[in-house]
Amino acid sequence: MPYCPKCDMEFVDGITTCSDCGGPLVESKEVADAMKKKQQEEELARKLAEFEEENPSPAHPYGGMADVLEGKQAKTIQSMPRTQVYVKKSQQYEDLKSSASAFLLVGGALTVFSVLCWVNVISLPMTGTSRLLTQGVMTAMGLGSLIVALKSSSSAKKVSGQVAEEEQATSALIDWFTASYTGQQLDAQLADESGDLSPEELSLKRFSLIQDILITSHDLADQSYVDMLSEEIYSKLYED
Repeated sequence: MPYCPKCDMEFVDGITTCSDCGGPLVESKEVADAMKKKQQEEELARKLAEFEEENPSPAHPYGGMADVLEGKQAKTIQSMPRTQVYVKKSQQYEDLKSSASAFLLVGGALTVFSVLCWVNVISLPMTGTSRLLTQGVMTAMGLGSLIVALKSSSSAKKVSGQVAEEEQATSALIDWFTASYTGQQLDAQLADESGDLSPEELSLKRFSLIQDILITSHDLADQSYVDMLSEEIYSKLYED
């Protein structure tokens, strides 16, 4: 029967697209499982190859690969690769506050120094056009830094109002997932679908299944946010 590999749903004969995600259907559940397994095996092989290139071992030509398989680099393959790292609103707020403070300090210092130069309290070791040009550049840099500081501060205030909202939504999603599913339930589903898996394959499939459940259950559009949620849920289910 036609099967959606993304939503894990079967359809009656004659249906070609999934009613939930709109994606194309494959011939059967077995074909979908084979496609998923192949994709994850290819992804695992790519990650291992990248690690081998970045961490060659002079003592053993396959030292980097051996380390991964022995578990010394297990943390690098427990999560699916991310195309973009999600930055929480709380972190955005802190970054914007830090930027505003830094630009305010630099801008204030440059502006005060420039004013003292213009009123001849401080004399630069130059005259004529060179002096005017230098003072003009310092003044522009000072005022520009103050403008950036004001914009950063305004953005920080705007983001600060979103911090609590995001934290509540994130906490609610994690609580819903951990109340609805256990690590044993997910592993049982994976065992039914894929049979015996290596530790590396099991980690990848766990992470992928958590992502799929989040996306299909709550229609989350930001993949980086889904990745962040999946990592936190994975940690609660399997590492706590």
